[in-house]
Amino acid sequence: MPKRIGSKTTAGRETAQQKTMRIAFCGMMAALSVVVMLLGGLIPVFTYISPLAAALVVAVVLLEYGSTWAWLTWLATVLVSLMLGTDKEAAIFYLFFGYYPILKPVLDSRIPGKNLCLAAKAAYFTLASGLMFLFLMLFFPVLAAEFKEMGLALSLVLILLMDLCLLVYDYGLPGNLRIYERRIRPHMRFIHR
Repeated sequence: MPKRIGSKTTAGRETAQQKTMRIAFCGMMAALSVVVMLLGGLIPVFTYISPLAAALVVAVVLLEYGSTWAWLTWLATVLVSLMLGTDKEAAIFYLFFGYYPILKPVLDSRIPGKNLCLAAKAAYFTLASGLMFLFLMLFFPVLAAEFKEMGLALSLVLILLMDLCLLVYDYGLPGNLRIYERRIRPHMRFIHR
């Protein structure tokens, strides 16, 4: 049997306390994301703001415990938001874009060149926005009527404006995570004991 050093064994395995802390932390982060998502139903302008704010919580889980736990936190938030959330449009927006903080490091590290990476992100945002609007039109007839009323040209302008907002979000994401790392993370040492 390996000898214990601190809270980890010499073989590098986690203790039960560490596993429990990770599960509890990710559960609390998923609950926080759901609360942020529920704000989208209270204030109409939060329909597109609350999913992006909830995605920041997924980014925190990514920093603390890696991509597997971040994906699980995102999935739990999606499922609960779709079941309990009053603003289904916000929940669908989160479904299509809430995992972006997990995807961003992969795109940044695997696509060479800043301009090519930016173009790939813009293409991803455009494709995901188009798929999201198609999904909304197919499964939510009320929204389909609104989009038909807007017309194709205005719908395309809406998608391009959403792409612009998401590129701004992409630009601001590292700064928000640095704020977390410098100001909040030092007070959360208990999560890695």
